[in-house]
This record gives sequence, C-alpha cells and structure tokens, in this order.
Amino acid sequence: MQKIHDEIQLDENTRKLIFDINKELESKDKELKSKDKELKSKDIEINALKIEIENLKSIILNRNKKIFGKSSEKFSGEQLSLFNEAELYSDLKKEEPEKEEIKYIRNKSSKKNTKKENLSELERVTIHHKLEENERQCDCCSTPMDFIGTTSKEILKYIPAKLYVEEHINYSYACKSCQPEEEKTNIITSKAPNTLLSKSMASNEILSHVMSLKYLYALPLYRQENYFKMLGLSLSRQTLSNWIVRAANEFELIYKIMKKELLKRNYIQADETTLKVLEKNGDESRTKHYMWLYKSGTNINPIILYEYQRTGSGINPKNFLKKFSGYLQTDGYAGYNRVKNVKQLYCLAHIRRKFHDIVITLSKEAREESLAYKGFVYCEKLYKIETELREKYSKNDDYFDIRYNVRLEKSAPIIDEFIEFINANIYNSLGQSALGRALEYAKNHVPNFKIFLEDGSLEIDNNASERAIKPFIIGRKNWLFCKTEKGAKASSIIYSIMETAKANKLMVEKYLTYLINALSNLKINDKSKLKDLMPWSKSLPDNLKIPTK
Repeated sequence: MQKIHDEIQLDENTRKLIFDINKELESKDKELKSKDKELKSKDIEINALKIEIENLKSIILNRNKKIFGKSSEKFSGEQLSLFNEAELYSDLKKEEPEKEEIKYIRNKSSKKNTKKENLSELERVTIHHKLEENERQCDCCSTPMDFIGTTSKEILKYIPAKLYVEEHINYSYACKSCQPEEEKTNIITSKAPNTLLSKSMASNEILSHVMSLKYLYALPLYRQENYFKMLGLSLSRQTLSNWIVRAANEFELIYKIMKKELLKRNYIQADETTLKVLEKNGDESRTKHYMWLYKSGTNINPIILYEYQRTGSGINPKNFLKKFSGYLQTDGYAGYNRVKNVKQLYCLAHIRRKFHDIVITLSKEAREESLAYKGFVYCEKLYKIETELREKYSKNDDYFDIRYNVRLEKSAPIIDEFIEFINANIYNSLGQSALGRALEYAKNHVPNFKIFLEDGSLEIDNNASERAIKPFIIGRKNWLFCKTEKGAKASSIIYSIMETAKANKLMVEKYLTYLINALSNLKINDKSKLKDLMPWSKSLPDNLKIPTK
C-alpha cells in the first residue's frame, strides 16, 4: 500500500512540475510574442525612416537639379526602351564600318541672302561716296579717270534713345464781322493731338515705352527711374506707377472684349501662380495672393488673359469661366474642380514629371528595372507620337483631323497599357514613397488626361499656359511685389494685352502705341470700331507684324 501511495504522490509531483513548466513556457511565449511585436514595430519604424530618408534625398536632388541642372525632362531616344537593346542587338563578330570622309562646299550666297532678308524691313539710308574732280586725276599721267563701277557695304546703325519736349500751342480765331450782329462771337480753335492721359505730360509713345520696359522686358520702376535720369529727365517711380494704373483703366474696355471672345472658344488652358501684395500699412500681406491665367487652347487668333485675385480659391476660376462651356485643361489643381459645365482635361507633363523626378535620382543600372522608369517611358511614347505628327502634318489644313485619327490608332492603346501598369503596381508600392505618390497621382489623373483623344485640337499637355505665365514669373523676380491691389490689377490687364499681342506675332511696343493712339481719338459712339483694334484683327496695319523670314 505504501508503495502505491508513493507512486501516486510521485505522479502528483510530476504533474505539479509539468504544470509549473507549462506556466513558465506560457510566460516565455508571451514575452517572446511581445518582443517579436516590438521588433516588428521597430522594423516598420526603420522602414518608414528609410523611406523618409530616400524621399528627402530625392527632394534635395530635385532641388539641386532645378537650381543647377538642365530644365529639360527629356531623355535620349536610346534610353526609351524597356528592353536591354545592347544585349539584344550586339554582335561582337561584326566588323565596324569604315570611316568615310565627306567634303562639301558651303554656299556663301545663301547666308548673304538670309542677312538681306533680315534687314529688309528696316529703314534704309543710302550714302554715296564720290571723289571730287581733283581727286579723280591719275597719279601717273594726270589724266581724268573714268567711272567703272561701285561696291557697297551695309552697316547696322543704332540711334540712342532721346527725350525732348513737344510743346503744342493752339491758336484761336474769331469772326469780327459776325460780332456786332450775333450775341455770341464765333470762335474756332486749332486742336492739338489727343493723348490717352489727357491731363498728364506723358505722350502716347513714352507711355507705351514705360509699359514695355516693365512688362515686356521685366524692368521694375525703380530701375526705370535711373534709366530716365541717364537720359536727362527726373521721373519718380510714383509718377511712372500713376501712368501705368491710369492707362490700365483705359485698357479695361479692351480687356473685357478679349475676355468675351475667349469665353466663346471651346477649349481653354489655365494656370495660376502666387504674388506678394503689400497691405495699406506697407506690410507684406500674410495671405498668398494669386495671378490666374486663362489661354485659348489653339494657336488660331490666340488670347491670353491674366486675372488678379486675393486668394487661390476655386471660386475665382468658377466666376471667371461661368459663361464658358467646353474643354478646360489644367495641371490638376483641385481649385478648378468648382468650374461648372466643362470637361476637365489634365496635363501629361505633370504626370510624367512625377516619374521623371524619381528616374533622375537612379543610377543607369537601376534605371532599367525601375517601375518609375517604365511609367516615364509610357509618357515618352505618347510625346513621340505628338512630335512626329507635328513635324509631318502641322502645316496641313486638316491637321487636327489627322491628329485625331492617329491618336485613336496609336496613342489610345498606349494609354490603356499605362492604366493597366498603374493598377497592377500601385498596391505593391508604399503609399508614402516617391513611386507610390507618382502612381497615385497618375491613377487619379490619367483617366481625365485620356479626354484629349476626343478632339484633335486638344493638346497633350498644359505647357502652353505655363509658357504664357512665365513672363509674369520673370517680372515678379525683378519687382518682387506689387505695392497695392490696384497695381496688381493694372498689371493683369496690361500683361493680358501685351502677351496676347506677342502671341499674335505683333511687335508689342509698336502695337501698344497704335492701340493707345486709337483709344485717345475714340469717340463714345465709336465703340463698335474696337474689334478692329484687337491683336488678332485682320484690319491692323502690316507694319505692326513681326516680319516672317
């Protein structure tokens, strides 16, 4: 009996031991799971930090490239293949071709003709250099020499700017024979030429020159102050500013007609940028002010309009475009989503740029296997088709129809492949990584970009509007800020007229002088004639147009 009892007791001890061991194992297992969870958390944190480091590296590289590198986003044609063409087409046994030396004779006459064409539109003064009779005697025999021919030499002359005062004295005349009989004396007075700013000393020509210096050549008013001082005239920047604002008020009628015409078009490209405007107390405004740009989509009678607004709210394009219905092409800024009755068309250049910014950070070896590079190549294939179309057919009358059909045939399948590529890879890419953001951006914008297949007149990107807003950005770097909102509005009106004139291939300062002269003599009931003053009008004199070579 004792023996059995001991065995039972042993079993109980064993059970207790096993229980304790199991309890300890459970405790260790919980501890291991906790450590494993902590390690996974640390791994996630480390990966997030790695991604952030890579993103920061990418940002620094992109910033350095923007400051110091080339602005072009193009790669050479050899880099646009998704395959290893070097391995595919190489043949080490094939001999290299022999070098062939090619000689040619340069046609000097063609260069001379180009020079003559370039000078053909300029005023020409001919000066004859003849010898006096006593200089035509032969040095050897003193016999008078006979004329046998001429040679000529062309010199491009420059007349420095000159300021002078033009005083206009009006004479009055009275009829003395009518004076005794009539209650009022019949008096007539000669009339001096009208100027746009009637109570100012500014002539129409100097007004046009001041605006051209500021808005065409980005010369701020404080530099113009020094410029005129060097010409012998003291003109304060306050006076120059007053001239510009008053002129802009007179131009507002032209601006409204241009806007009305723009809203009739079926295709508009838009862009926006910020500017600094001082408050009434002279301090810089804490809120961002915006200059909005609206451009007709095609190059047929182009119109470019700027509009100053205090904010970047979508209510601004909504109000500006409320009478417009058609295609609106933008860079994807959400503010344009508030515009009604339009088909939003997105820009391929902005989609491509997201992939390009990643590709430039990669080594040549890593580039071929990169998903970012494959996304970039899809964009480049679409651009290649556009380039070929422009080079072959842009001068054809039915260019838009040809482009529409070729796009359906060649571009549409590439876009469909691009969408499949995005959908296949977006979920495998980390959302906060540069690639994840590029794919997400493409996923959101490619469907609306695809709208460009609907009409051959639509452009593949919004680059034209970015080029159109660039003169303002260049000017902003020079004059830094607008002193008042009134000045910012004046700038938007004058930029609109000058950039539209430039887009219509007019000599801007000459056109501006012509426009100012016409407005100076415009009667209230002659507003119907304003359409003939528009930059695209066929009624404009030929001497306002830039000569075509």
